[in-house]
Amino acid sequence: MTDDPEQTQVPDSAEAAMNEVLAAEQAAAQAIEACEQEARASLQEAAQRARRIAARTDKRIAFIHQRARQQLQQYLRNAEGAAHVAEQARDREDPRMAVISSVVNDLATRLTDDNGSDNSPAG
Repeated sequence: MTDDPEQTQVPDSAEAAMNEVLAAEQAAAQAIEACEQEARASLQEAAQRARRIAARTDKRIAFIHQRARQQLQQYLRNAEGAAHVAEQARDREDPRMAVISSVVNDLATRLTDDNGSDNSPAG
């Protein structure tokens, strides 16, 4: 009974089927590895893109801050100039105001010098 052709084909077909299964498993493992590599590459690319976007955003924010600071400084200069012009006009209208303004400014300077300490003699 061992010379039966069907019995000799069965082990050969089982071995062939096993080889096919092993080959399919190997192909699947290779496909999984390729997908993992592609996913890692995509993650790295996305991280680099995110860093570039963050760097551009930081530059834009710094530029906006700089522009706002420049505009604020210009507004302050304009306001100080307008205040000075108004003060000069007021002083021309009443010369006593120039004296009062000078005394007030001197007093304010003395009070704010030396961290606000009073330099006048105690009375």
